[in-house]
Amino acid sequence: MLKLMHLKYFVSVIDAGSMTSAAKKLYISQPALSKQLGQLEKDLNCELLLRKTTGNELTEAGRHLYHKATQLLKSAEELSAEMDRFSEKNTLKLGALPSIGSFFLPAIVNELNNKYKVELFIRDTTEDLVQLIENNHADFVFVQDASPNRNIILENLFWEPYDALIGASVDGEEGSEVCMEEFIKKNLILHKHPCDIRTFFEDYCKTHDLNYKLAIELETNESIVSFVSSGLGSSILPRMVSKNIRNEAVMIKPFYQGKIGRSVDILFKPSLKKIARELIGISKERFEQNF
Repeated sequence: MLKLMHLKYFVSVIDAGSMTSAAKKLYISQPALSKQLGQLEKDLNCELLLRKTTGNELTEAGRHLYHKATQLLKSAEELSAEMDRFSEKNTLKLGALPSIGSFFLPAIVNELNNKYKVELFIRDTTEDLVQLIENNHADFVFVQDASPNRNIILENLFWEPYDALIGASVDGEEGSEVCMEEFIKKNLILHKHPCDIRTFFEDYCKTHDLNYKLAIELETNESIVSFVSSGLGSSILPRMVSKNIRNEAVMIKPFYQGKIGRSVDILFKPSLKKIARELIGISKERFEQNF
């Protein structure tokens, strides 16, 4: 029996120009893709592709199928979109790091609420959030500095700088920016492990052969701001957090170095590409408007 998935694979190979490129875009292995195309040819009882050393060449049957399959897949996508109007309000399960969940996602969730019921999970590390996706406990997760995963789609949303937080009563530096080499000489208030912000800072210092002075370890962004405002030390936080600090006792300064920041990414399974496009568009638009 003809399957839409087989037709999608076939059209993808033709559009991509090669089996290798199509496999990457479909997030499956090349042998698996080749096997599926072989099954399609078996189901139709005809050869669709001539496999040559220079690439794949469509047979007459293949050209006919490509034309019809392209139309059929487009119609199926349109029908799916139409049927969404008749379905009950869908539930989106979102996961995020504390900073992203508290200071970036509220605006996103507010926009999604008209169409979806949203459940939100907060986890301390990107690794924990990847596990939520792998175990199907979350549909989309917002993470930082993520690495490619064979079974999960990774889309970069934006790059975000870190800022230095310095107590106004102890800020002895002139100018509106701070140098990392001078910053690490201060008593530092950092997040407790496990925390991606802490991991980034330690990796940066190790890469640049910098030694820092740890004064206090705390668990939340709010606690860090409170301790910095009391003059007990300085800290480092993402801009989406620092931008929302309303405390005259805390000086917020960007770093001289331009690459002290993080990549904010979204992860999801290939089956959710359609909703992902909507969510990615909203996320990028909100970042441009607010940060």
